[in-house]
Amino acid sequence: MKKILSILLAAIMVFTLGVVAFAEGEEDTGILLPEFPTQTEGAIYFATENTYVAGDSTYEIPVYMLSNYTASTEGDVIVGLTLSLAGEAYDYGYMTVTGLSIPAEIQAMAGYELIGCDVDLAGEVNLNTVAFKVSDMSILQQEKLQVATVTVSVSPEYTGYNEDGSEMDCMLDIQAAQYFWYMENVYGMYGAYAPVEIWSPAVEFDGIPYAEQLEAIDFGAADVISGVYTVAGHLIVEPPVPTWQERLKAWAIEQAVKIITFFQGINEVLLGLLPTL
Repeated sequence: MKKILSILLAAIMVFTLGVVAFAEGEEDTGILLPEFPTQTEGAIYFATENTYVAGDSTYEIPVYMLSNYTASTEGDVIVGLTLSLAGEAYDYGYMTVTGLSIPAEIQAMAGYELIGCDVDLAGEVNLNTVAFKVSDMSILQQEKLQVATVTVSVSPEYTGYNEDGSEMDCMLDIQAAQYFWYMENVYGMYGAYAPVEIWSPAVEFDGIPYAEQLEAIDFGAADVISGVYTVAGHLIVEPPVPTWQERLKAWAIEQAVKIITFFQGINEVLLGLLPTL
């Protein structure tokens, strides 16, 4: 009796291992979409959400700031981002940034001043810049604040798939603004470069504006949570919804594999225990 129980227990263990091995061995053929970040102490995140897109359509993509950062000093906060498309759909000309705007919530903040909001700045393809200044230091403590809107147009020729049937990828890449294009502005004049910076209030000397950089909050390291981080959401075609017949077929195949794995496990256990009977 004990031997029979041992055989059954061993068979169950083999069956369980077989099912786990099958699940882990399944191939992931889709695009790995990033998870939207959460507010993290010591960090400032700029992020966009993953968006399903279709051909001959236009989309308004929000860019969010999630911040829990304590600056070394108080002053004016400048935020400057370059928002560019990257990936196959952009390379093939199926997606284009056609507009940028700064939300009313940002414009209503104390001390708001526009530095720049330009598509293809100075004729540079894919140099799309959003930059502004506020004196409200609470912008560094935001759970989810929209700081920009990117308008993306998708051409009628876009199908969402490459010739081999794989999904055509595209994402909204986020980098620091290139402030030197705004030399008429005090921040471009005096060398701003990081995506978030703290500056002294601007003053004028003999009609020339002057401000001093107090702290530059640049991109952080991967192993230390401190600084600026980005999460680029993807713009991809919505995967097709399987029919009930396809779901039934997939379920039947899964159950058949489990049954086969179960009996293979029993067979191996029995063969291993037969010499001891």
